[in-house]
Amino acid sequence: MPLIDGYGVLAGTLFSYSCDSGRTNGHYYHCTVIVRTPRGLSRCPIDLDSKEQKNGIEWKLVELGPAASQPVTALSDGWHRLESVPDALALDYCRSPQFRSVDGWRRGTGRNAFRDLEPLLRQGKRLFVFGEPFRIGRGVHNIHQNQGDPPGSRWARENGPWQDGGIFVERRDGSMVAFLCRFKTQHECVNVESGPSLS
Repeated sequence: MPLIDGYGVLAGTLFSYSCDSGRTNGHYYHCTVIVRTPRGLSRCPIDLDSKEQKNGIEWKLVELGPAASQPVTALSDGWHRLESVPDALALDYCRSPQFRSVDGWRRGTGRNAFRDLEPLLRQGKRLFVFGEPFRIGRGVHNIHQNQGDPPGSRWARENGPWQDGGIFVERRDGSMVAFLCRFKTQHECVNVESGPSLS
């Protein structure tokens, strides 16, 4: 099934960011990026909770070539709803040839992951946040892989192709890098067909 409230990408510029200072029962570790758009500020919490494991989060940085960057940078600042199909700028960690490589994944805690993301945020010219819009208020969540959750888990009903989250950072020199993350509990995708290459 798809994400309940749809899927898309928020384009804008960095206003601020912060990470939780700790973890309490029932609360997952998040680092929240505030994105400035013409309609105001949008809250984008990135779930980086490692479930108290030393390697509970997996992430990687992917340098994107012009073919992948140009359609994204052409978007105006604000929210853009995307169809969950291969040719609609939608992300899929398992099917997009530029993302599906098993190489490059790092493993650690949420704090480890954010250490790699933070320098990119600081040097970014524009941000593009892929995920699910909030039902109430402006912002985006589910900024991570949205498939591979095991059957029976509370998130399995939202598993689906071409709806993964992530952050693209356009640097001041015009280059672009993607920050992708997933949880250790999300199974590797198998028996999937590749989509068109945008690298």
